Amino acid sequence: MRLESKTRSVLLPVVASLAVLAAACSSSSSSSPSSSSATTAQSSGSSGVSVTPSMSSTLTSCPTSTSCFVSGNVATISGVVPGLFKGALVGTDAYLAYQNSQGGLDGRKFKLISEDDAFSCNNNKAQTQSLVGQPGVIALTGSFSLEDNCGGQIVAAHPDFPDVSVTLDPTTAALPNVISPQPLAQGMATGPLMYFKQKFPTAYQHVGTLVANAGSAPAQWVGEQAAMIHEGYKIVYQREYGPLETDFTSDILKMEQAGVQMVVLISVDQSLTSRFLAQAHTQGWHPQVIWGGASTYTTTIVQQAGGPSVANGFYLEQAAALYLGQDQSSVPEVGEFLKWVHGLYPGFVPDLFTLYGWTSAQLYVQGLKQAGANPTSQSLLNSLKQITSFDANGLLAPANPAGHEPASCYLLAKIVNGDFQRVDMPPSGFRCDGTYYHAS
Repeated sequence: MRLESKTRSVLLPVVASLAVLAAACSSSSSSSPSSSSATTAQSSGSSGVSVTPSMSSTLTSCPTSTSCFVSGNVATISGVVPGLFKGALVGTDAYLAYQNSQGGLDGRKFKLISEDDAFSCNNNKAQTQSLVGQPGVIALTGSFSLEDNCGGQIVAAHPDFPDVSVTLDPTTAALPNVISPQPLAQGMATGPLMYFKQKFPTAYQHVGTLVANAGSAPAQWVGEQAAMIHEGYKIVYQREYGPLETDFTSDILKMEQAGVQMVVLISVDQSLTSRFLAQAHTQGWHPQVIWGGASTYTTTIVQQAGGPSVANGFYLEQAAALYLGQDQSSVPEVGEFLKWVHGLYPGFVPDLFTLYGWTSAQLYVQGLKQAGANPTSQSLLNSLKQITSFDANGLLAPANPAGHEPASCYLLAKIVNGDFQRVDMPPSGFRCDGTYYHAS
């Protein structure tokens, strides 16, 4: 799912395969604490982190808004795909709980009100309206839903109320009171395109791709395709696929017949990518390079593809560090992220949306720190509009939240011996050798 940055269409593959996603999301706990029934876990997380008294969910009650900074979160947690975007809530709660363990801010702790839209437009709109109109709630933080265009109508009607979240809907994303840690725009960072063109000087003239035929994915692909053509890429095979498709053997055979040497899977999710790798391996077809975006960076891609012998050599490009653990020694924020996610939600498998929740909450807190004493929604928004560079302490490639400008820097990784490893990269940080191409 990648929105991994323009948020680049790392997010859009989610729209495409809800049936496939049901299996992908089943690895995460489908239960979720609500604003009225949150409990603090009392066991160890999958990282071996033990819950301590300071690890307390921010979903619990707060006496008054004057003793807590209260924000709201609307995410798709139940519905047709249980647990779909639970990560957005988990990451937001985890970061705010971490801040509470540090004493909060100006003598006040953080509280989060969680709403589950259950994949319903009406719910998303009503819940957003409730939060925006609730006394004491200062902002929306870390929300994520495919129905964000519905709540976006409410956000648009309250221009002094900040929404600090990653949003998919272009209209909502463009609102001046929506401040995102990874802004959305139609187009693509040119750095990865330049890299693969130089690394594989003939393959980029023979590109094959698949595009999710759902939601705004085809429109977003138009922007990405424009960037590729701008960099001299030639796409010789492409097809839009439906959400229930699982067999791509026909596409593989047609790509081979068309002379495809480079397969670009930036508009598909991890489940499709795993199937594609497995089916290409079965057919004995091995193009020069296969690469994907942030939606393919998961803990399960190698196993689902059929093991290291199948997945090795797959390239990843994204505008985030290797936050699932590989960058922990060089990017300290990775360790903090995993510690609090595993500590508060034992057994939960972090994903891209967990990262977006964490980084959205981090941006929200940074805005509050600069908003002066006794901040209001308006003063918080004014503060957020001054943040022109944000990298979440190294978790994200730098973007311009205030200017709604996506990241142009990026990270490259490759599956080696069954695990993602940085490739042609410094030990930490990002490559910044391109620009962001905005499709007209």
